[in-house]
Amino acid sequence: MKFASRVALLGLAASIGAASTAYAAPFQDMPPPGDNTTATPAQHAMPDPQKQTARLTRKLQLTPDQAAKIEPILQNHQQQMQQMRADASSSPHDQHQKMRALKQDTDSQIEAILTDSQRQQYQQMQQEAIQHRRDNKQGSPGAGGGDDGGNP
Repeated sequence: MKFASRVALLGLAASIGAASTAYAAPFQDMPPPGDNTTATPAQHAMPDPQKQTARLTRKLQLTPDQAAKIEPILQNHQQQMQQMRADASSSPHDQHQKMRALKQDTDSQIEAILTDSQRQQYQQMQQEAIQHRRDNKQGSPGAGGGDDGGNP
């Protein structure tokens, strides 16, 4: 029973971690070399809402009206994420929960603007980004997923 609880808890923690950062990767363009104005090394660089909108426009072939509706959603998302990261009073678990909820809310708002075809593409982009992060995480040192040596 103890082993099953650990496995379930580990799975939950991994999915929360992946989901809380899953939002930015499908749209994030790399900043120019030497551009460290958006983050310190200890922080994640926040994607620029205008660049996110431009990338979504390219990938999903958004209409100008769709792009105009999506950009403020992304700006609001960015502002709320910055506030959450600056909030030292929340535990890491609480921050992950809040970030996950914000991501889901933002995704719902964006998906409401997209056509069915665009929505499918958007969801596929997100899944690919999650898989890309998992692949990268497996190749990094210390990313063994908290294995306790197989003890039940």
